[in-house]
Amino acid sequence: MSKDERRSRFSNGFALTKYTMPVIKQMAEVIPGGFFVYSEEGDRKLIYQNKKVLDIYGCETLDEFKELTGYTFEGMVYPEDFAKIQASIDEQIDHEESEGIDHVIYRIKRKDGEIRWIDDYGRFSHSPDYGDIYYVFINDITDTMKDKQQAD
Repeated sequence: MSKDERRSRFSNGFALTKYTMPVIKQMAEVIPGGFFVYSEEGDRKLIYQNKKVLDIYGCETLDEFKELTGYTFEGMVYPEDFAKIQASIDEQIDHEESEGIDHVIYRIKRKDGEIRWIDDYGRFSHSPDYGDIYYVFINDITDTMKDKQQAD
């Protein structure tokens, strides 16, 4: 599916604008789990992340998080996992019945070097102010993955 087809198909989502961003930020700080928004264009720069995302990555400040990840979605994902999960996201979004929603599980490397597992639900949308974007909810599922591996 082309970018134009995606845009027209999923342009009815929540409109992220400079006016709605303060509301997003306020809500995101009180929800359980990590939440971030990133641009689908170019190097997939982040537009916003809540404090829980910093916690998941073991960062105390936004500057630490930016240094660790380059403030991009790709920089958030363990390098060996990125191509596979990006292909999965694209395939899911382009699926006829997706409604612009994707679900992926991948690894990250925290600031302290620890490898953790992330459960990621994203929603593709088009924003008049930010272009093509993803809204993403993440949770650390490392303990669940360890339990599953021990059971196998």
